[in-house]
Amino acid sequence: MSDDLNVEVIKLIRLTGLREAEIETAREQKGASWENIQKSVAEHNRFITMGEKHTRQKAIQDPIHGAILLEPWELDIISTWEMLRLRYVRQLGPAHLVYPGATHTRFEHCIGTNFLAQKSIRVVNYCDDLDTACFVPLSQLLEEYQQKLFRASALLHDVGHPPTSHTIEYALESWIGLDHLDLGEFLILNSSLTDVLTQNGIESSDVVNIFRKRAKDPVMALLSEFLDHPLDIDKTDYLIRDAHFSGVQLGIFPAERVMLTNRVVKNREGEYIRAFMLKAIHSLEAFILSRNWMFSDLYLHHAVKLAEALISKATYFRMREEDLSKNECIGQFTRMTDGDLFRWLAESEIDFVREYASRIRYRKLFKVVLSRQLVSFEKDTQKLFRGMLHDIPQLIEAENELSEEPGSVVIDVVSPPLGEKILGKIPLLVGGEKGFDIVSLDETNEGRPLIQILNQQARTIPSVRVYADSKIAEKVRKRFDQTFPVSDAPSHREDEYDLTEY
Repeated sequence: MSDDLNVEVIKLIRLTGLREAEIETAREQKGASWENIQKSVAEHNRFITMGEKHTRQKAIQDPIHGAILLEPWELDIISTWEMLRLRYVRQLGPAHLVYPGATHTRFEHCIGTNFLAQKSIRVVNYCDDLDTACFVPLSQLLEEYQQKLFRASALLHDVGHPPTSHTIEYALESWIGLDHLDLGEFLILNSSLTDVLTQNGIESSDVVNIFRKRAKDPVMALLSEFLDHPLDIDKTDYLIRDAHFSGVQLGIFPAERVMLTNRVVKNREGEYIRAFMLKAIHSLEAFILSRNWMFSDLYLHHAVKLAEALISKATYFRMREEDLSKNECIGQFTRMTDGDLFRWLAESEIDFVREYASRIRYRKLFKVVLSRQLVSFEKDTQKLFRGMLHDIPQLIEAENELSEEPGSVVIDVVSPPLGEKILGKIPLLVGGEKGFDIVSLDETNEGRPLIQILNQQARTIPSVRVYADSKIAEKVRKRFDQTFPVSDAPSHREDEYDLTEY
């Protein structure tokens, strides 16, 4: 995070919802406005200090993992205002518009990830010397503080998610260069979370270093890998949880076996890494393919993606309308829930921003006008579309080429992180009683068919979709084909004129 942030102002924005200039003016004048701010702070502090610290373990009943036992210090963490906000932030943003059961929250997911951290400590084995192949429980490698830090980092890894989760992160990054890790870092270092961590003997900077992958100590770096890895415990929980609540059963895979066949080993550079037994290859395939199938059927569903695009674009224009500063973005988006966001969008003076919010509320979405595989375009056009993944102004400029009416067309570039390159480098342990060698997945005969599938998916899944009202569909299609013609090579063209609303 940059050093130019005004931490005290951000804290007041989080507590009051006021603009930065309003707070500064009130501070200078010391009048009724400042007194009201102080009353808001006092009221907040009164609620925060209600009750007592937890003194005994409690079990939380989770629909995915069953009873999850939390220590008193973990209960203190999930009782903070920062964590409680996640109860009102949906894990899958607007996916419930298509899958009505997908109303689970970031709060549930964080507790589930903590459970998998606890389980990893218990069931994962490690080995310092692969020649001897003597494996012992991971709990013997991790000191007591490191185990505590692992569990705390798992609980807090998503604390910075803005309302609707990843949905508006694209807008936030485009407008001010922030993502949920930036917001999470601020909260862990500058909120009541900081106090709770300190009171329980946990350095807040250590937590940040874990999920930022900044830790230099080999064991601490290993904890980062458990939380940020192609097959990490974060993905393990959300795939199973998303599949359960959405009803898309493609996310089901043998998570228990994946975890039990995971090993921690020391490589030639002296780093601790996660590796998997070769005998677990089919379980790993199920994990990897389940993730990509979930992209196809859930995360990339045309109506889900459209709803996300509407919310993201509306949020971007709302931020631009109010010219939000970095301090204001951090303050506002770490206080808002999903409901707060939609109320804020509905207050916009921009017609199509209010319309987008209403379209979500009434579920009156645009239709798919056309869909093209990304490989069907010339290389330069593909590069242009991929650039739109990180540049909303460039995306908006392209949309304006297709219609004169602002907000009447939505372009969605679909290019998910399928991990075809990273996943091929997952280390496997090959050997037997006299020791093991570390071999990457793509170097094994057993792994090559999976890599071929991933490479094929990386070619066929990325696409460009255009959404608009059906009354202007024909005009938009013609303009799109004129502006972004397909290549002369086989086009893989896939027009979608008659998709149903769902």
